[in-house]
Amino acid sequence: MAGIQKKTIRRLGLSLLLGIWALAVLVQTPIRRGLDLAGGLAVTLEIAPEALARDSGERARQLDQAKEVMARRIDGLGVVEPLIRSRGDAQIEIQLAGIFGRDHPNLVETIKKPARLEFRLVHAPGTGEAPPGYEWVSWDRADGPNGEGEGGDRRLLLKRIPELTGRAVRRAVPVVNGYGAHEVNLELTAAGARRFERLTEQNVGRPLAIVLDGRIQSAPVIRSAIPDGRASISGRFSREEAIRLANALNNPLEFELRVVEVRELGPSLAEDTRAASLRAIGLGAALVILFMVGYYALGGLVAVLAVALNVLLILGALATFGATLTLPSLAALVLTIGMAVDANIITFARMAEELRRGKSLRQALVDGSDRSFATIVDANLTTLLVAAILFFHGIGAVRGFGLVLAIGILTTLFCSLVFCRGLLDLLVHLRPRGRLFPIFSGRPPRLDFLRRRRLAYLLSGITVAAGLFAAISRGPDLYAMDFTGGDELLLSFRNRPSLQELRALAERRGLGEVQFTFQRSLDGDSEQLRVQTVPGQGDVFWESAGRDLASCQLQLLQKTHIGGAVGAEMRRNAVLSLGLALLGILAYVAIRFESGFAVGAIVSTAHDVLASAGLFFLLGHRLSAPMVAAILMVVGYSINDTIIIFDRIREELRTNGKLSLAECINLAINATLSRTLLTSFTTFLAAFSLYIFAAGVIVDFALVFLLGIFTGTFSSIFIASPIFYRWHRGQRDGLDRKGRTARPIAAGD
Repeated sequence: MAGIQKKTIRRLGLSLLLGIWALAVLVQTPIRRGLDLAGGLAVTLEIAPEALARDSGERARQLDQAKEVMARRIDGLGVVEPLIRSRGDAQIEIQLAGIFGRDHPNLVETIKKPARLEFRLVHAPGTGEAPPGYEWVSWDRADGPNGEGEGGDRRLLLKRIPELTGRAVRRAVPVVNGYGAHEVNLELTAAGARRFERLTEQNVGRPLAIVLDGRIQSAPVIRSAIPDGRASISGRFSREEAIRLANALNNPLEFELRVVEVRELGPSLAEDTRAASLRAIGLGAALVILFMVGYYALGGLVAVLAVALNVLLILGALATFGATLTLPSLAALVLTIGMAVDANIITFARMAEELRRGKSLRQALVDGSDRSFATIVDANLTTLLVAAILFFHGIGAVRGFGLVLAIGILTTLFCSLVFCRGLLDLLVHLRPRGRLFPIFSGRPPRLDFLRRRRLAYLLSGITVAAGLFAAISRGPDLYAMDFTGGDELLLSFRNRPSLQELRALAERRGLGEVQFTFQRSLDGDSEQLRVQTVPGQGDVFWESAGRDLASCQLQLLQKTHIGGAVGAEMRRNAVLSLGLALLGILAYVAIRFESGFAVGAIVSTAHDVLASAGLFFLLGHRLSAPMVAAILMVVGYSINDTIIIFDRIREELRTNGKLSLAECINLAINATLSRTLLTSFTTFLAAFSLYIFAAGVIVDFALVFLLGIFTGTFSSIFIASPIFYRWHRGQRDGLDRKGRTARPIAAGD
């Protein structure tokens, strides 16, 4: 082993340490499973009757506000991807994955707190009865104000009308003060800061009470005017209490919510459905592994080991962040495996080019890795930008998707650029005259892709137009229950029906989308069945069940209307996140490459979203929450594929000064064609196994991505590059300077 470079040892050593860390994390902190895999806790909250609006439109607004605030609060507590929907016209239901029993009373209390914050002046001491305009208010803790113990007065006389409310607070942050105590710092809005300065200036020497939900938290004496718009809430909080209080203040409710019911839910997917989907996931991974080893031999085995480490690191990171693992996220993990081998395919393709030029294996590895480095980094950083926007701007499922995508990109970069390079260096050292993979002697084709751009535009236009027509013409029928809500039946039974019987009944009656969940109350052993159907189908199911499942002795306990799990704010955030992601791509590619490349990238990415979604709707499917995640995945795949071709076009512009712009573009597309098709094929293998052998929502998820693979591959070749060509009117004038001076990132930089 003598003579191995220190860089190689460091790369492999770091990879080993990270692998051990991920294993240790997974052993100590199992990943929380989602509602579909493990069930969880369901909490039903009701708007307090005295706060419930009389007007139906205003009640709907109250429910929307409650759902949006609950989603933000739960995200702030680190519980990702909750299911939140309205029940009737005064209740909301929150389903929390992987949380069971009575072990989380503080969680329920936190998410339902109104968080009505008020700054109220304290009346001068010594007054027995409350004068007009004042009232007695109790301290939040039984030990009296400021920790004075049992001897302290537990009430203060406060002015009824607050001087400031929580609307003046821009942000609340939990901190540890100079004495080691936990408190919450408040940063006021500009208008709130001006009012607070006047308030403190006019009342120096007078106590100012900070009241939360009708209870005094603290009552400090105003020592001087406070002009910076900052205040703090102290009250002998624990760390968890300070975090929960800050989270509630950052997401205040305008009214009180009361707990109606807390119960445990079973998995929403039947055992046979889960088993079929998990088998499909295993098959998809096996197909990718077999193809890589069969096509690239020893080099393929290196790629497989890198993918194995990649998956381990992703799972370890998800466990560290407390993310929730659902069946769609497991499927996305397998699809990530298909895309993760892309970096290895790029490196192998570059090495093959160097070997065909007559270079030694060691030199081909060095030069091929250096040439592929910029391409791999550019492609993944662009997708990472998309993931960051989705994570920081989105909520719920969108934010969870952004987290998984970001982790996958970072681990893929590490495994490709550190672990793979180290392992390849080691193999080359051990077999300097051997072969890592077969060298395919065939030269790249010389097809004129630009010549067919008008036909490509026509086909794309027809596809997008047909998809948009299908979406618009279907109207409300386009949306699944996640968006529209539906009917919910609560049934008791003497003999437990199987999920197979229930699904068969729904299929015979043509009820469309139906969800079945068994639940158990926390204070009893009785089990109940919840049935959720599209609007208007609840009665049809009940009539059919009473006849076809008579032996189960079903009894209808309750029927109600449920709202969509995807609220208005989540829909707005999903659309806005997608728009910001496209703008981020535009900015990055314009800075890193050139404006013409940026326009081509945006047009092709938008084309892929519209085309894949349109074809999905054209085939009769509906838009659901998992489909939103699948469409976002298409964005990541599409931009990755496009950037790789763009990077090669830029290289050809630098190195072939005598060729026309059309010749450089065609040369680049032909040179990367094998990589494009190989990556598409490996990803297709993973997605196709899910589509054929999985069950439930995974099938639709895989179908969206299969369509995205076709549209993404097509647009990278026939849309993105021709748009770039058209942007510059077919001339390379002005591109020579940009092409030659835009030096790619080098592996040693």
